[in-house]
Amino acid sequence: MISYDGPINILLVDDYPENLLAIEAVLADLNYNLVKCLSGEEALRALLKDDFAVIVMDVQMPGMDGFETARMIKSREKTKEIPIIFVSATSKESQHLFTGYAVGAIDYMLKPFVPQIFRSKIEGFVGMFINNKKLQLQKVLLQQQTQELERMNKELMRTAYQLTKAEAIKSVISSTSMDTMITFDENGIILTVNPSVFQMFNYEEREVIGKHIHDLMPDLCLKRLEGMTEQTAEGLASGRLIEVMPLRNDGSRFHAEIKVGSTHVDDELIYACTVSDITDRKKTERELLAAKEAAEIADRAKTEFLAMVSHEIRTPMNGILGMTSLLTETDLNEEQRDFTEIILKSGDSLLGVINDILDYAKIEAGKLELERIPFSLKSCLDDSLDLFIAKARENNLDLVCTIEEGIPEYLYGDVTKLRQILMNLVSNAIKFTPEGRIEVSTRLSSQKFTRKSGREIPVEFEVRDTGVGIPEEKRAQLFQPFSQLDSSMTRKYGGTGLGLAICKNLVELMDGTIACQPNLPTGAMFTFTILLERVEEQLTYDAEGFPAASQPEPFPRWEASQPFSFSAMLNDSLAEISAASLPPAFMDTVGLPRERLSFSTTVHERGSAHSVPRQPRVLVAEDNDVNQKLILKLLYRLGVSADVAENGELAVKMALSQDYDLIFMDMKMPIMDGLEATRLITGQGDARYPIIIAMTANVLPGDKQKCLEAGMTDYISKPIRPDILERMLNRYLITDFSTEKQSTH
Repeated sequence: MISYDGPINILLVDDYPENLLAIEAVLADLNYNLVKCLSGEEALRALLKDDFAVIVMDVQMPGMDGFETARMIKSREKTKEIPIIFVSATSKESQHLFTGYAVGAIDYMLKPFVPQIFRSKIEGFVGMFINNKKLQLQKVLLQQQTQELERMNKELMRTAYQLTKAEAIKSVISSTSMDTMITFDENGIILTVNPSVFQMFNYEEREVIGKHIHDLMPDLCLKRLEGMTEQTAEGLASGRLIEVMPLRNDGSRFHAEIKVGSTHVDDELIYACTVSDITDRKKTERELLAAKEAAEIADRAKTEFLAMVSHEIRTPMNGILGMTSLLTETDLNEEQRDFTEIILKSGDSLLGVINDILDYAKIEAGKLELERIPFSLKSCLDDSLDLFIAKARENNLDLVCTIEEGIPEYLYGDVTKLRQILMNLVSNAIKFTPEGRIEVSTRLSSQKFTRKSGREIPVEFEVRDTGVGIPEEKRAQLFQPFSQLDSSMTRKYGGTGLGLAICKNLVELMDGTIACQPNLPTGAMFTFTILLERVEEQLTYDAEGFPAASQPEPFPRWEASQPFSFSAMLNDSLAEISAASLPPAFMDTVGLPRERLSFSTTVHERGSAHSVPRQPRVLVAEDNDVNQKLILKLLYRLGVSADVAENGELAVKMALSQDYDLIFMDMKMPIMDGLEATRLITGQGDARYPIIIAMTANVLPGDKQKCLEAGMTDYISKPIRPDILERMLNRYLITDFSTEKQSTH
């Protein structure tokens, strides 16, 4: 029931206050809000503020009389419906009565009026006011309810549309899906299927409905589904796939993946299952696996072929260069010496081409690995440029090297590959610069890199020349394999076209970048940037020139039982430790060439650095006749006599029957290879065993690990150079100086 609880305002208008008091006395007990005004103007102002149930107004008033005030009230939209009662004491009753009704009054009373009649009229008009207010409230409420019903009707229509649309979409998806969609109850009875059941299972829809789910999928375990809540079932459907082998109508099986979900419908648990045929995918997986295995076999074959080619090429090259080097030390006339030097230069040139091809093959096969060893940047640059000083002088070229301040003296990185990059770039610069200068500079780079640790710093290397330069149209192909500035038959400059491709791959292997720009007004400028690590340890030396034992040593102290750097041997260099960076006594210990070799025994006892001076005994295990003669001749010139074993089996017998100090072991030999022979020699359980140095033409990084695992101490690559052989003898057949050093500790 709607009620009106608002105020009931009655407007009393009379220019005599005593009349207003009389009316107020009549209505005082009715709990009305009586608003009293002494003029028409004041009454109009009151009407602007409040809403009134009835107006009681005198006719004759100074200024604006009652009739004029009534006209103003009835002219306003807001107040025109308020009932007006005129109260007058004039004798012109009939004239005023007519005028009062004409201006919109609803009643007319003469003074003095009967209080009961006046009171009843006021109560009647107030009742009409209250009913009108209730009607207004009902109208507003009805409008609100109408709007709510309209909103609910629209929402209902939208929901119905969405349900209809969803049903339509579901029907389209179900009928056009390549997957079979099945619903079944908790007893496994199939309730519905989509048309795809015919293509997948060769059943009509009507044939499947009512069957047990095991008739289609015998592997599906209902016990796994029993007790599964709606949440866990939905989790299974959204996250996990189950592989099964469904059963077709003809009894054949196929590979499939299913997803299972569940929901409750009228307190009944219903399962939904989507079945996807993955027969083609399984076939593709098998083909991919077979292709992967074939690729791995091909990769192994490629690696083995690379090792074989390296061995077969370097073995005769060892004889050619070694014997020619020995020939230059004999008495030759001028013409013979010229011929011999031509053979050496041609052999070195051929070896460089072979190395480029093998390096690129290793890169392509993914067989290159990075080393992390401490080195002196200055020594690395010196070693890289020393090889080109003679050629630069011959061509009247200035070869300049600068290192910017702020670069640490010692760094961690792969010095061998860094040196290879520098040598390739400087070699190209000398080749293409007939006159002028070549500048090699190093500085800290401002290039942004993703650093793996806080110690890494970007170092930029720049090789600038004043040569013929590189045409702009050739720069795009500059770092491509076999790309050359001039590849015609009449080209002036030689080379394989692999040098810059190798540089690019090595730089990228070290997470760096390389680029080429013109060096105006003439020439070219190659810039590459790589990440190297700071050597944070402080290197100090004791009184005898060795690194102090109480500190971490970024540079290894080489002793007879320690292997040397394999990468250095592969590139015929000892740049890891150079005369420019370490004390003379320390350099003497690692075995720099000396004018006269003074040997003592190097047979090691585990747990002991003790040695007894005597003439060393050396065994050479080598199957190639030429290489046998070469290494025996080289050792003889260094004052060492050696025995020879033609294969690994013979080497094992000789090593176990005699006490050898050092064995040079070829890795590839008939009957038994060098690795197996080394395992047998070092695996006898005897505390005494000789130093074994690998001597091979293989150049793959994995050879290093194979040698170490077999028990070898060090590694030298073919072609064997006399200076490298001499360094090995100095290192492992300990000099008198080293023996004295050890005896004092």
